[in-house]
Amino acid sequence: MYHLYSKEDKIRVLNEAKRVVKDNGYIFVAYCMNEATIIQWGFNGNGDNITRAIKENMLEEDFKCISAPKDIFELVRIEDIEELNKECGLERIKFVGTDTFAHYIKDRIDSWTDEVYKMYLEYHLAICERPDIIGVSNHTMDILRKKQ
Repeated sequence: MYHLYSKEDKIRVLNEAKRVVKDNGYIFVAYCMNEATIIQWGFNGNGDNITRAIKENMLEEDFKCISAPKDIFELVRIEDIEELNKECGLERIKFVGTDTFAHYIKDRIDSWTDEVYKMYLEYHLAICERPDIIGVSNHTMDILRKKQ
C-alpha cells in the first residue's frame, strides 16, 4: 500500500482484494509507518532533515508526513490504517511490526553471535504485535479478512 497515495486508491485496492479473496481467505497488506521515518530520517544527524521538512511543508502540525507521488513511498499512522479497514469492512486478524527496532540498531546486528541474534528474534516475535511498538516499526503487515 505504500506506493498508493490517495485514500480512494487504497480503498479501491482493499475492496478488490476483498472481492477476489476466497471465503475464509486472508488479505496481507504492507504499510510504511510515519513515526519511524520521523525518528530515523527527520531527527537524524544535526536535524537538517526535520528542519527542511517543516520549511518545505512536508509535515502537518502534528508531524504527520505529507506524502506525494514524487516521494518513494507514502507514510501512514495506525489510525489511517484502521479507518481504511473499517470503511472496507475488513476484520483484522493480526497487525505486526515486521522490523520493529531492527533499523534503529542495524549497525550492531551483523556483529552479534548467532546466540544473540536468536535472542533478538525471540524478543522481536514477543513484542511485534504490541500496539505501543507497531507505530515505530518501519514496516507493518496487516493481516485481514472479510467481516463474517
